[in-house]
Amino acid sequence: MIFNIVCFALSIFFFFYFILMQILSPEPFFRIFVSFSTVWLLLSIVFALIPFFRKKNLFKNFSKKLKIGFLSFCALCLVICSVHLVQILTPKHLDENSQVKYVILLGGGITKDCKISKMVQKRVEKCAEFLKKNPDAVCVVSGGKLAFMPCSEGEILKPALCEYGISEERILTEQKALDTIENFQNSVKLICETENVSVQSVLDSSVAIVTSNFHIARAERLAERMGFSDIHSVSSKVPFPFVLNVYAREICSYIKLNLRILFTGKPSALL
Repeated sequence: MIFNIVCFALSIFFFFYFILMQILSPEPFFRIFVSFSTVWLLLSIVFALIPFFRKKNLFKNFSKKLKIGFLSFCALCLVICSVHLVQILTPKHLDENSQVKYVILLGGGITKDCKISKMVQKRVEKCAEFLKKNPDAVCVVSGGKLAFMPCSEGEILKPALCEYGISEERILTEQKALDTIENFQNSVKLICETENVSVQSVLDSSVAIVTSNFHIARAERLAERMGFSDIHSVSSKVPFPFVLNVYAREICSYIKLNLRILFTGKPSALL
């Protein structure tokens, strides 16, 4: 009885969390079922069906080896996810009081009417605060245009940063990147073209990465792989309702990155 109540409670929780994510999501309605938050709907269905399967004794039809194999697989997944969560929670280069030459502000989503999301607003606020401590630093705002967006993130981030008193002359706009790897690739290229310096010069310079706290560790790992030698991370907090969703998604993204590095060796250094 208690087991069924727990399953029912989890099913209700995941269902309403899925609904909450759709309400708060900046993405249009038609992308609901291709976004990560669909996981919560699937979990809701799974936990709703478990008591039914138990009542019908369907689990008894499974062999002992199959049950052991399934439980072992679940245990392995739990260990892998836990290890990656620890890595996500313990970034190596967190330093919000450093003096740097360049700052890269990573985009993270805008609404369908070209407004930055609450999560990205936190990044902008933190970036402005950091730039005021680094009056000589050049900032790159990076983010391209996704399929459902009427504009690029970069062109929205620049005026948002200017609203906090940052001179637009200090801000370079990158408008093509669709992921974190492209954020770094295109930002380095833009700095080289604007400042008339070499790629090696940028990679050897002190560079601050501004992004949300859940994203810092993976961004650091990518930056190191791509050749940045003096990284400083500046993190912003995630609005509370999104915490579960973004950390669960980030665990999956981090696992995907490590598998990509393991099997392909990419991303590699820019030089």
